[in-house]
Parts: sequence; C-alpha cells; structure tokens
Amino acid sequence: NVWEWCQDWYAHDYYKKSPGINPQGPSEGAFRVLRGGAWSSYGRACKPSFRYDRKPEYRSNNIGFRIVALKEN
Repeated sequence: NVWEWCQDWYAHDYYKKSPGINPQGPSEGAFRVLRGGAWSSYGRACKPSFRYDRKPEYRSNNIGFRIVALKEN
C-alpha cells in the first residue's frame, strides 16, 4: 500500500470554496496531491479522502500511482 499521486494541484483550503460535484482542484500550484496513505502511515491517513502535498519531483518508496483508463462512449 502506497500513497497515490493525483493530477490535482494542492491547496490547503480548496474544498472550502470548491464546487460540490466533481471538484477539479486549483488550476496551478507548487505541490501535487497525494492520497490514501501508505504502509508507513498512521491509520487516519489510510483512506481516500485524506490528502497530503508534495512537490511533483519528490520520490519515496511509499509513493506510487494508479493508472486509470477512461471508457469512451
């Protein structure tokens, strides 16, 4: 189990002002979102709603990504 990189830029207060349906994240920023926790995380971080931030070039053995294929209609 590893943290997952997300495409979204990180903003600490984004959800206070974001749309209620399908928020896309800020249009720019210095940090990307990591979600879900990892084998080395405390229990409260091991859920999809938990967000963390790191610079895009950051690397660690407890960070990965998930490939998502979009189904075309």
